[in-house]
Amino acid sequence: MKIERLVCPSCGGSLSGDFLPNKKFECPSCGTALLITDLATDQTVLCPQCQTPNREELRYCSNCGGSLKVDCILCHSLNRIDGVYCAHCGAHLERARAKRAEMQEIRRRVQFERLEALKEKEARQQQERIERLITALDEPENHQFAIFQLNQLGDEAVDALVETLLNDDDPDARYGSAIALGRICAERDIKALNKAKATRALIKALNDSEPVVRFWAAEALGKFKSAIARQPLAALLKDSHQGVRQQARRSLEKLVEAKSKS
Repeated sequence: MKIERLVCPSCGGSLSGDFLPNKKFECPSCGTALLITDLATDQTVLCPQCQTPNREELRYCSNCGGSLKVDCILCHSLNRIDGVYCAHCGAHLERARAKRAEMQEIRRRVQFERLEALKEKEARQQQERIERLITALDEPENHQFAIFQLNQLGDEAVDALVETLLNDDDPDARYGSAIALGRICAERDIKALNKAKATRALIKALNDSEPVVRFWAAEALGKFKSAIARQPLAALLKDSHQGVRQQARRSLEKLVEAKSKS
């Protein structure tokens, strides 16, 4: 019988030629004694990995262990791996697998788009919440609640508070932002970049036209004890407002204390 696409199970060498069924022969590459069993073609399955013929009832290749069966995705019956149609329900196996892969890709894409939309919605809602809290800083009676809520937001609130501290027309909102930044930097584990942003903004606020803003900016800088605030705070010892001078002195004392402990 003429055998093609057959490999030696010992060395993997290619075997081809005319072989007699049920009669031993030697592998031309390694000399291993081999025997080809006379099996009907429709009762064998050719392994797609190593091309070894296997008995139809086997699920895995006797040579390499590769799968010889495939599940029908419609009725879940086992089929020969070289089958075109499911032996049980008649489904076209390759088309059914392709259809399933297409549906899985569609489902994955829909889930991804849904997740992205949800993230965008949450980010938008969070930004709207921050804006409402910043607006609440316009009224001193709302400061306690707004500052507490902003403190809980931590890093997410820093940029909005810096913008308000430096650019808002309402001094109540500016000094409320200074208080909030001081608490966030002192009480929350925020990113170093955000802490640096807050520090620079508070140092600028030491020159604010309103004493109340300068006071709370100085108080905030004393809380998280940044060394670069020492010279700006020292300059504030000559401020025209007594309370601001006193607060600048207290914050400087905290900086000196922090340095002595380091």
